[in-house]
Amino acid sequence: MLASAASAIAVSAVIFPQVASAEEAAGPADAAPDGADIGEITVTARYRTESAQDVPIAISAISSRQLEAQGVSSLKQVVQQLPSLNIQGFSGRNQTITIRGIGTNAGGTNDGLEQGVGLYVDGVYRPRTGSVITDLIDIESIQVLRGPQGTLFGKNTVAGAIDITTREPQFQQEARAELSYGNYNQVRGYFAYNGVVSDDLAFRISYLRNRRDGLIYNTTQREHWDNLDNHAARFDLLYKPSADFKLRLIADYSIQKGDVGFTSIAGVLPTTLANGAQVRGFYRRAADVGYTPGTVNAFDRKTDIDSSQYDEMPSWGVQARADWDVGPLTLTSITAYRNWKWVPNYDGDQFGANVITNSVVATKQQQFSQELRAASKGGETIDYTAGLYFFWQEADDDVINRYGRDATTWLTTANTPTASVSTLPSAVFDGLTSYNHVLPATHSYAAYGQATWNISPSLRLTGGLRYTYEHKTGIYEAYATGDYALLSSFDPAIRSTVAALRAAYAPAGAYTASDNTSNVSGTAIAAYDVSSDVHTYASYSRGYKSPGINLVRQSLGVDIFVRPEKVDNYELGIKTRLLGGKAEFNLALFWADVSNYQANFVNYAVTPAVGYISNVGKLRSRGVEVDARAQPFDGLNIGVAGTYNDAEYRSYRNAPSQFLYSYLSSMDLSGRRASGAPRLALTGNAEYLYSVGNVDAFAGGDISYRSGFYAAVNLDPFTWVRGYTLVGLHGGVRDPDDRWEASLWVRNLFNKNYFNTLSVSASNGIVQGALGEPRMYGLTLKGRL
Repeated sequence: MLASAASAIAVSAVIFPQVASAEEAAGPADAAPDGADIGEITVTARYRTESAQDVPIAISAISSRQLEAQGVSSLKQVVQQLPSLNIQGFSGRNQTITIRGIGTNAGGTNDGLEQGVGLYVDGVYRPRTGSVITDLIDIESIQVLRGPQGTLFGKNTVAGAIDITTREPQFQQEARAELSYGNYNQVRGYFAYNGVVSDDLAFRISYLRNRRDGLIYNTTQREHWDNLDNHAARFDLLYKPSADFKLRLIADYSIQKGDVGFTSIAGVLPTTLANGAQVRGFYRRAADVGYTPGTVNAFDRKTDIDSSQYDEMPSWGVQARADWDVGPLTLTSITAYRNWKWVPNYDGDQFGANVITNSVVATKQQQFSQELRAASKGGETIDYTAGLYFFWQEADDDVINRYGRDATTWLTTANTPTASVSTLPSAVFDGLTSYNHVLPATHSYAAYGQATWNISPSLRLTGGLRYTYEHKTGIYEAYATGDYALLSSFDPAIRSTVAALRAAYAPAGAYTASDNTSNVSGTAIAAYDVSSDVHTYASYSRGYKSPGINLVRQSLGVDIFVRPEKVDNYELGIKTRLLGGKAEFNLALFWADVSNYQANFVNYAVTPAVGYISNVGKLRSRGVEVDARAQPFDGLNIGVAGTYNDAEYRSYRNAPSQFLYSYLSSMDLSGRRASGAPRLALTGNAEYLYSVGNVDAFAGGDISYRSGFYAAVNLDPFTWVRGYTLVGLHGGVRDPDDRWEASLWVRNLFNKNYFNTLSVSASNGIVQGALGEPRMYGLTLKGRL
């Protein structure tokens, strides 16, 4: 059995929600002083200070200094430096995240379902990816924990978690400012002020502004789209009346605005299927409505979308964290409320024809969480952590599809190359709007605990259990609306046809649903120190992904409830310190079996066949992870990491058919590799720091490689994302006391064309893609007083 372990290249191994200090979150560039070894990174992984090499958990991390050096401003840009992590998507709402190929599949963006990868900011769980993938502000470090989590903290996850920690106020007055200017007229400004009110009260206030011209030109609107117009602000108050107690209050607000969140045409699908059948393709459909397509090469970075694409994504929240040292243990309370909105305008066809002028899921999401935890100080025969957790969330969604003047001909003409254009008038669909109101809600209650028996100085056994009870509810309401022609205005001979078409494309219905589930999960770890520099462990953990509700049109024989997804994860790991402390090498093997896998499913036992998210079968993820860092001589720090992942559908019999086999009701993908999981991912970074008089000069670079993967859950060959390599460089000068810095940086040095994700639109005859960033470069100036 395989397993994962390894603190990563520059491990800042803090298991959320504990917040590490700046020193604990140090990366390779600042992990050790000149003339010393690479330094031992101390962490609070189990709510007590320990060496990262002693913690038997698989962790990767990037420090704030690494983020700043590379000109990184969002989580999606960070992913290139974390081999086991993959993020696919094209908008603030439509993002799917996997670790080792496990998480949420590319077809699973559904507010009735939970994420398989937990997202945390300062210990608070964020169920919506859109509230995290925007600009990062006041970041101390980003850590990625691989494998199921749940016996040490709040929300349970099956694949792992991403923990983002921010800078805590200090009892020392300080001001920081940063200004970056880059190509595409990108201007990023940041300011933070740390103030001291009294001996026991300090605060930190920060603001970030990030704007950039668009990367893609709209030939219809004559504007540059895919632009940035973002704001973020935080207020952080720290009350510390004694060394035994502190209270931290945080309020934050951010908003992302712009003509963003769309796809580009990445190719035209063939008109001949695998059985020789001919279908009506993109160019024929375009000719039928008098539309002349623009480029079908996405890397021309042009689009001809004819409807609005302006989106806004505001997010805000307040939280309070109290830590109280009561002698043998520390008590912690984390209370938080958050509000997130997705206010989109999305052209439903994503090109210049007027087929679907607006297709959105406008979301208003809110949540409340409360965590209470007790943790021992460590160093005893038995060390332990125990806690209680409550989580509530509600997503109020308006699902809208508005049809345009070309919709009737585009959608109702027979799907054959020689079919005559539909004789139905355009008024059948023009102005018709399908409206669905859905309201999924979750109440989750959990108790968890973990204890470590320190049998001897070199042998430790750890066990943990978690009990979770969840109450899921859902409301669904659908009807037709909009400014469309009345049925009485049509010729009586076609009224029944018009009525049937409208009922199919804008159905009506309503229902409510609820479900209760409970689950027990846990972990067992054996850790043995071969020597003071060689640490090994073996672990087993059971992960649990919450059940879900498919708030879609009900059909006879369709179960709208999605059962919990479960993961049995096995890991073996070794962490070593070599060459007298100048290097670390960590190796991990992992094997995970996923049952009740939540993915897209086609139920052809009903007529007509219905597609939705369901429990489709089993998935297996197994592989090896390697992490190493070294300081071969003074000033030079090097880090490398790699993941080989063999992720496979063990059982997936009723998958949605691939385009070339669309004449089949479904496909059996059992035994095929899983989607969204590159088989090989590698990354490396290096930085050299040297003194020139009273100034420190530094230069470094990073490189990342990802092999190809299928972006779509049904492994359609047209969604194969080719492997790619990205290179970045940075360099500059700084004051030895970190009072100022000037640096140059470039990402994607060789301007590599690559896709973030691809999808097939069979009804339009095209492949749609979300593009990766082109070459980005700029200058950054920083100062501190």
